[in-house]
Amino acid sequence: MKYCSKCNKQYYESWVTFCSDDGTVLTDGGLSSPEGARQPPPVATPDSEQATMWLPREIPNPGGWTAPDERGWIAPDERQPLQPAVWQAPPPPVQVKPPSQSLAIASMITGLLGLLVGSFCLGPIPGVVALILGLVALSQIRKTPEQTGGKPFALVGVITGGLSILFYGALIIYFIVASIVFG
Repeated sequence: MKYCSKCNKQYYESWVTFCSDDGTVLTDGGLSSPEGARQPPPVATPDSEQATMWLPREIPNPGGWTAPDERGWIAPDERQPLQPAVWQAPPPPVQVKPPSQSLAIASMITGLLGLLVGSFCLGPIPGVVALILGLVALSQIRKTPEQTGGKPFALVGVITGGLSILFYGALIIYFIVASIVFG
């Protein structure tokens, strides 16, 4: 029979060499009694056991787990209770506003109408409007490309408006020359 000299716990297994409660090396012999009947002789710690003497003798938080700090553990009075995680909905996706193309589209539509219908009733007015709207749209696209778009539409408006103006300019020159020559 072996016993622990620190806590007087008895061990009947021959293979046990350390106390399971405090890690003290077990000694052979009888119990130490309060009456002082038989005291075991002091046991010298073998050199092979000296390497484990640095281990702490007390467990900081028996039966529970604590998060480590620089000392390797957190004292029970320093612990903070863990808060249960509360589910939160993810944030909504970022809404990206597409760039405005309204001025460029208006320029394109006016320019195409000026070419098709302007020769019959409206004259060069739709072409001039298309040219102005297209140039303003291109200027806005250059200044704020993240807010304004539609460069192809603006280019079509500028080109069709310019062609309409050239057509009416050529028509006016033809009538002036015809009136002088035939006049």
